[in-house]
Amino acid sequence: MDLLFAFQEWPYAETFRISRSAKTNSELFTVYIRDGDLVGRGECGLLPQYGQTREDVAAALEGAADLLAGGATRADIAAKVANSSARNALDCALWDLECKRSGQSVWQRAGVERKEAIEVDLTIGINPTLKMRDDALAAFARGFRILKLKANQEDVLERVEAIAAACAGATLIVDANEAWDIATLNRLAGPLDALGVALIEQPLHHQADAPLAGYTGGIPLCADESCSSIKDLDRLSQLYQAINIKLDKVGGLTPGLELEAAAHTRGMKVMLGCSGPTSLGAAPAYVLGTRCDFVDLDGPALLLDDRADAMHYSGGHLHCFTPQLWGG
Repeated sequence: MDLLFAFQEWPYAETFRISRSAKTNSELFTVYIRDGDLVGRGECGLLPQYGQTREDVAAALEGAADLLAGGATRADIAAKVANSSARNALDCALWDLECKRSGQSVWQRAGVERKEAIEVDLTIGINPTLKMRDDALAAFARGFRILKLKANQEDVLERVEAIAAACAGATLIVDANEAWDIATLNRLAGPLDALGVALIEQPLHHQADAPLAGYTGGIPLCADESCSSIKDLDRLSQLYQAINIKLDKVGGLTPGLELEAAAHTRGMKVMLGCSGPTSLGAAPAYVLGTRCDFVDLDGPALLLDDRADAMHYSGGHLHCFTPQLWGG
C-alpha cells in the first residue's frame, strides 16, 4: 500500500471564536492509501490544545508510510503511530479502503445500524451578546433545536439568557473550553440551570480538573479535552457525567467505537464532537454519532465550502453520507 497526503486550509464562513482562539480557516490533512486501483481516504485536523503542530502531524504521517508499505492494519496503526490526529486519518482511510476491497459498506463492516439522518447541534461562537443572539436565531430559523454556546468568562449569563429568550424550546449546551475555575463553575451553574442549560462542557483545564469533585451544581458535566482515550474513563467517571469523543483525539473510528461502548457501559452519556472537518472527516464520525446521546457534528456547516459529494443539513439534522464520499 502507498501513502499520499496533503495539507489544506478550508475557510470558515466567518471567524470562529472559542475561549482560547479565533480561527478563519480549518487546518486539515487529507490522506490517501492506495492499493492497486483502489484508494481509501481519510481526514484529520490539528489539536493545538495538546501541543500538536502541522509539522507533528506531517511527520507522523510520513513515518507511517513504511508501515503501510508492509501491509499495516488498523491495529498496527493504533499500536505504532503516536500522533492521535494522524492515527485518525490513517484509520479512517483504511476503513474506506477495506470497504472498497470487500464490496461491503462501513455499516456492514462495523456492525452499526445505518441511520438516514441524525439530529445535530449548531455551535454559536463567542461574540458580543447581540451577535450571538442573532446567530442563534438564524440557526433556530434553519431548524436547529440544539445549540452549543461557546463561552469564556465574559458576560456568560447575559449571553445565555438572551439566547434562551430568543430561541424558546431550544436545548442549550454551554462549552467553556477550559476557561473557568471551580468557583466560576459553581457560581454559574445555578443560574444556567434555571435558564434550561442541559450540559456544561469542559469547564476546567484538562490538566487541572480534579477540583470538579467539589462541583455543587445540578447540570451534568461533559469531559472534552480531558477525554483522549479509553484509559481516561475510570478517572473521568468520578468527575463527569458525560464525555465528548472526537476522532482526532482518540485516533480514529476504531477506538472511537470502543470508547463509546465503554462509556455507555459505565452509565455515562456520550457526545460525538468534531474539530472543523469537511464532510470527508464528518462521515466516519457520523457512524459513531448514530450511537451517541449528543451529536456535535456541525463542522461542515461552519465552513465556506465543502468537498464533492458533501453531506447536507436540513431541519437541524445531518443526512447520511454516500458511498461516493466515504465508506462504500
